[in-house]
Amino acid sequence: MGLDQYAYTRLPHQSLSEVQPKFVWRKHAKLQEFMERLYEARTGEPAGTLNCGELELQAEDIATLQAMVERSELPESPAGFFYGHQYQDESATEYRERDLEFCQWARAVLQTRQKVFYSCWW
Repeated sequence: MGLDQYAYTRLPHQSLSEVQPKFVWRKHAKLQEFMERLYEARTGEPAGTLNCGELELQAEDIATLQAMVERSELPESPAGFFYGHQYQDESATEYRERDLEFCQWARAVLQTRQKVFYSCWW
């Protein structure tokens, strides 16, 4: 098992299966923990319901994520083995530049009034 993570835009009529992700991560446990906390706070649903679902990201979410990445302060994940949690510090370091590239892309997309989404599958 594993954790696959995606970021993308989509048109309102598109289903999740029709979307081509712009960013893909694999077993980035700290990013997943950030997104799960955001998902729970925004929806009131348990984090597990984000699996194969999606989270719409707002400009303030991207600003918070970028600041946390820049300061190496993404939250630790207590999740199970398939998240790669035992290597989460290494993954965060390896994905740092990609995470910052994602934040830059997402900010630009949001300025055009398109929506940015995060989804995951485990």
